[in-house]
Amino acid sequence: MEPYLIAIICVAGAILLFGVALFVFALFIKRAAFGSRCDKNTLLRYFTGADFGLSEEIYEIASVGKTCRIRAALYKKGEPSRDALVIFCHGMGPGHIAYTTEIAYFCSLGYAVLAPDYEGCNLSDGKSIKSLKSGVVAAEAAVKFARRELKAEKVYLVGHSWGAYSALVASSQVKADKVVAMSAPDKPAKVIYSALSSRTNKFLAKLLYPFVSMVCGGKSSAACAEKSGAPVLLVHGENDEDVPRGNAAFYKAEGENIKKLLVKDRAHNPYNTVAAEARLKELTGNLRRVGSGDVPKEYFENFDFSAATEEDVAVMGEISRFLSGN
Repeated sequence: MEPYLIAIICVAGAILLFGVALFVFALFIKRAAFGSRCDKNTLLRYFTGADFGLSEEIYEIASVGKTCRIRAALYKKGEPSRDALVIFCHGMGPGHIAYTTEIAYFCSLGYAVLAPDYEGCNLSDGKSIKSLKSGVVAAEAAVKFARRELKAEKVYLVGHSWGAYSALVASSQVKADKVVAMSAPDKPAKVIYSALSSRTNKFLAKLLYPFVSMVCGGKSSAACAEKSGAPVLLVHGENDEDVPRGNAAFYKAEGENIKKLLVKDRAHNPYNTVAAEARLKELTGNLRRVGSGDVPKEYFENFDFSAATEEDVAVMGEISRFLSGN
């Protein structure tokens, strides 16, 4: 065989092996990101419906495979006065219990709120969350359950972060009457890319992106928002580093059905006050340092969780007006 042919084969083989190595690395990254359950952190306090005077009922809303049951909690404050039901889709973390303050707000307006937990989260079964698609599956199941079993006349999908992505994608598959998406990422793979870029070499992150996109998949939430046809309110913090401009549905989605609310001086939780976001950032940073022994247990026992979940009345008021308007 000619030497140049041997050289070409060797180069092609090396490129193939390098590609396989990157693909395997992408699978490892996906497993690291989505390969475990998201349950309560024992160091943190999670508010319950009872803390806000809400009634709570647990329902099994769907099954994934033979053994994984998806569950949701239905919250009410007295007898709901609205003819619409709010489905609240949670972000990354231990499930809907991280959003009880927001759920209570919608209940105080007269809505019943159905809050599903995705596969691998809180009330639901599953050894891991698997991927961001798990949120979409749960959101779609919640809409179908609300219409079939709860006889809801109108269904409003509301979500934050992963939940916002889930709400937008689900709204293009099952009919929702309105959608509110706070801090919604556009594509799942770019969520991982952003994390890689901030924690590793940016050149490596760019090399890995096509392979991460291949193993993570996922639709564009911006395209789904346009496709849904339902009135959509996109809410975003101008300083959001978790969902930066390059991967935010807020900056990508356009259409007559889409309204936008950009919240100044806010990051990834634009529905909270500036002070609450600062407290939450402090808490998150200290959680990462727990293993080092630098943060005493007393810090979490004395932490003011009410201050870290304080809602911005102006932002929540805008969301309320959007839902109640024609």
